[in-house]
Amino acid sequence: MMRTNCHRVRRDIRDIIVAEAGDMTQLTMKSMNTNQFSLANRKQLADLLGNKYDGLRAKAKSRLAEKRQELHKTLMNEAAERKGALKVVEQIKVSRQRITDLEEELRRLGFAERYGGLSTSGCAATPLDRSIDTRINKELGTENDIDARFDSVQVAMMTVATLEDADKLLKSVSEIHK
Repeated sequence: MMRTNCHRVRRDIRDIIVAEAGDMTQLTMKSMNTNQFSLANRKQLADLLGNKYDGLRAKAKSRLAEKRQELHKTLMNEAAERKGALKVVEQIKVSRQRITDLEEELRRLGFAERYGGLSTSGCAATPLDRSIDTRINKELGTENDIDARFDSVQVAMMTVATLEDADKLLKSVSEIHK
């Protein structure tokens, strides 16, 4: 039975506890004969106070947790203000915004900062990436060049006549990885 605002209903401590714990439909004492408070009535009221998922106890615990969190935040801010931490937080916010602005400027230049170093921005290879890769390949070579060198030495090793010739072949490729 829903309580309405149209008429006054006598309230006692049980109504207050139920009202404080949550907005659940309240049993009115009129629906139970107060002279004959049966075991079934007591069980019904006890069940209202049980540890159920969406019951009064869970709602009361939830409300307590919310109030604790709000009070914790208030007390934390008071302590932070006393110690000057709020000014530091504001400086951090300004610094983060400055970093974001600098990263955007770097991106417009075609670069990105990654782990303290530079890289080109974007997923696809840029002309700068291709130019750098071409220069590296020209100066150091590629893995294909190494494979070709080892393949030719491997074939030559099959026809080597002396141990000295085999040693020269091994030295020629061992210098590559140094």
